[in-house]
Amino acid sequence: MKLPYGYVLSGEEIIVHEGKADVVRSIFEYYLAGASLGKIVDMLFVKGVSSLTGKSKWIRAAVDKLLANKKYIPIVGINEYMDAQSEKERRCNVDYDKAGHPRKSTRYQSSSIEME
Repeated sequence: MKLPYGYVLSGEEIIVHEGKADVVRSIFEYYLAGASLGKIVDMLFVKGVSSLTGKSKWIRAAVDKLLANKKYIPIVGINEYMDAQSEKERRCNVDYDKAGHPRKSTRYQSSSIEME
């Protein structure tokens, strides 16, 4: 069994790894502050945070999947998790015309966020 990022196996118990949990919290925090997935990937790279697979750079799909994973509710809390889901829905740039065909009316533009 592969554990989600931020969790470790201690004996037979799955527990939160606080160092990695801080990374998860910062991902949610940056996303809710307006950072795009790409900006979060850049922030993680600058901070030297290895990806889920141990590579030096994360990919946007991994960050997106992390933000959608309910297993992070114990780390970030239900309110922050639900806020992220609402934000993901709000940022979705797929629109539908009268015939029900998807189209893009606008593109999401991330705000400038300084990386620490």
